[in-house]
Amino acid sequence: MSNILLIEPDYKNKYPPLGLMKISYFHKYVLHDYVRFTKGRLPNALNDTKWDRIYVTSLFTFEWAKTIEAVNYAKTLADDVSKITVGGIAATLLPDQIYEETGIHPVCGLLNEPGKLGLPGDECIDQIIPDYDILNDIDYKYPFHDAYFLSATKGCGMKCGFCAVQTLEPTYIPYMDIKEKIAAIDEKFGPKKDLLLMDNNVLRSNQFDRIIDDVIEAGFAKGATYMNPKTKKTVRRYVDFNQGLDGNLLTEPKAKRLGEIALRPARVAFDHIEDKETYEKALRLCAKNGITELSNYVLYNSEDFGGKGKKYRADTPEDLYDRMRITLDLKDEINRTLPEERHVAAFSFPMRYIPLNAHERGYVGSMWNAKFLRAVQCMLIPTQGKGVGNKDFFEADFGKSSKEFVRFLCMPDKLIAARGHFKEGGRGRTKETPEELRNRKAVWNKNQRKIKEWNRLYDQLDDVPSFIALIGDNEFLPEKVFGISSDTQKKLYLSYLTMPRLVALLGMVNHNSPTHSMLYHYIKEEYKELYFDILEFVTGNESQPLYVFKSFAEFFGKAGVADLLGFLSKEDYSADRLLKKWNEVSKRNDIDYVDFELIRVYRRFVDVKALSDEDHQFARYAIETTNMSELARILNKQFFKFETQILAAANRELGQMIIKDATRAVTNNIQMKLSQILRD
Repeated sequence: MSNILLIEPDYKNKYPPLGLMKISYFHKYVLHDYVRFTKGRLPNALNDTKWDRIYVTSLFTFEWAKTIEAVNYAKTLADDVSKITVGGIAATLLPDQIYEETGIHPVCGLLNEPGKLGLPGDECIDQIIPDYDILNDIDYKYPFHDAYFLSATKGCGMKCGFCAVQTLEPTYIPYMDIKEKIAAIDEKFGPKKDLLLMDNNVLRSNQFDRIIDDVIEAGFAKGATYMNPKTKKTVRRYVDFNQGLDGNLLTEPKAKRLGEIALRPARVAFDHIEDKETYEKALRLCAKNGITELSNYVLYNSEDFGGKGKKYRADTPEDLYDRMRITLDLKDEINRTLPEERHVAAFSFPMRYIPLNAHERGYVGSMWNAKFLRAVQCMLIPTQGKGVGNKDFFEADFGKSSKEFVRFLCMPDKLIAARGHFKEGGRGRTKETPEELRNRKAVWNKNQRKIKEWNRLYDQLDDVPSFIALIGDNEFLPEKVFGISSDTQKKLYLSYLTMPRLVALLGMVNHNSPTHSMLYHYIKEEYKELYFDILEFVTGNESQPLYVFKSFAEFFGKAGVADLLGFLSKEDYSADRLLKKWNEVSKRNDIDYVDFELIRVYRRFVDVKALSDEDHQFARYAIETTNMSELARILNKQFFKFETQILAAANRELGQMIIKDATRAVTNNIQMKLSQILRD
């Protein structure tokens, strides 16, 4: 008996690794080996186990880094790389690159030929049932696990340029018996709730009627139910042709047969706007034959490609919007002709195109840009992966027209996420306190004002395409402002900068430049809310870098520093660390109209209650007006009281804290003096 280790890279995925499950069954029940499965790394207790064979699977090429990491981890567990087998989708698509990075020649394609694994009888692996028990070896829970994972056909034949099936399953097999496999799974691992068929083009099969008969015989006729063995509750069963149905091949008779099974949903690809008529016909046929849940895969970000005997041009953002709109409009049209009990639901699932050789997800199609792709991701976050099926939500999230959709794509991500109506006691907020509600409402109101300002400036743009080109790389850097000729675009661009980058920009602007005058007027007069945001940022973090205050003080001058002090007055200048930093910056940059060290001394007077109420108010006013001589006069007048209070508090915690701070200040000053003398 051999020790067999199966490794799936540590990426997130919905479905368990079917290839490894089949390899496990072969080793466990045919060769009678010991098999262990892990996702990522093994528990520490198993790190010293000697493995006779290690299998590493791969999924999509954009998970390249995690795949290579898993292979390299396997190499640490094997005393010879000949014991490691790498396979799966990415390994089949990029075998040479797998070898270059790992030194291991991968096994490509299906395990349906003798000798691919160098084991007797290994040609049967592709057709044997999966070992469900290995899923108990790991803590990771696949969202879809309680299902029969099977195929009734193999291959496709449409040869779409963006699709890997022609490489992974080059030969079309029109029929495979699922009944025997379901019976075997039931006997070995117990019944499963749903039937997930991994067929890439089941409608092409000349044995389609036979396949539907098999599905029905296996217990998945329309309305089929299943009793959960754990809860004893009876639930509906579903069939899912997970890879989709080809609308080009859907006929009235085939749609009628699909209506006989527990199909949920009917997935019909809508890869290009040019397939509109074919797609609409397919959805109408499904609805006519009692299939009430419809969905599509909407490919976007693609290049020109061939497939299905056609040539397709690269899609545009407007194409994506129009295809999603078509689905929702068609759903409404269909439902107007049907009784309520037969109404259909239709969901769109935008699928971002990534080339088959890409090592990561960052690919940008020729008709798209990085900003727009990121914006689509932001718009899809509220769907939680469940698709877009509600028209009200669609119009609020994606817009009421393709033009408005492009407008939303241009919007900063933080504002995209802030759109929508305010809801009291919304999801997850049922225990919200009145104060929490007020705070959340205040944030919402603030964001709505930001959206209003963004829309105001966007409407003033006289050259939208050039602005789209400006933001298209989705990298918002302060120095880019100096290359913008339009003042409107400059103002609008500020909303894309993070607050640290916006403040950094202020420190870069030449005081004598038109840009300085324009930005100063915009921030201080035209859009004052932005100025208050900057004040909150500069005063809100005591650990901020020194450049923050320097940039602010240089840009806004003495009046701006006075405004900062006004913000700090809310906490009566207790931000000691912040004042200490500002004092350091002031000394380095000859900012002599304010003495932050004196303000820190003022706070010591406050701590020991050495100031009368009247002197306290006068001192605060002196600080806010940067009248340092008046502040010094007030503190000097109360110095004896301060000294008395300090001595009286010496044995208490407050006094000890003040003395400690004062001692530290003295030692720091001595150290600075000694260093200065040594430098001189």
